[in-house]
Amino acid sequence: MIYLRAYLTIMTLLSVLASVAGVSMGLSSIPQIYRIFLRKSAADISKVTHLIIVLGAFIWLLYGIEISSWPIIVSNFIGILTNALILLACYFYRETNRY
Repeated sequence: MIYLRAYLTIMTLLSVLASVAGVSMGLSSIPQIYRIFLRKSAADISKVTHLIIVLGAFIWLLYGIEISSWPIIVSNFIGILTNALILLACYFYRETNRY
C-alpha cells in the first residue's frame, strides 16, 4: 500500500511538471513576438519553421481532444496561438520591395 501511494504521488508530480512544461513551451514564443513587434520587422524569421510548429501542434491538439487530455489540449492550443501570431506578424511586417 505504501508503494502504491508513493507511485501515485510521483505520477501526480510528473503530471503537474509535464503540464507546466507544456504551457511553458507554448509560451516560449512570446519573446520572439515581442521582438518582432518592437522592431516592426520579421525579416529574419523563418516562416516555414513556425508553420510546421503550428501544424504539429494542431495534430497534437486533435489527439488531446480525442483522448480528453486537458494538459495536451491547453499546451498545444497556446503553442498554436503564439506561433500563429508570429506568422501573422511575419505577414504584416514582411519586407516589400518599394521600388
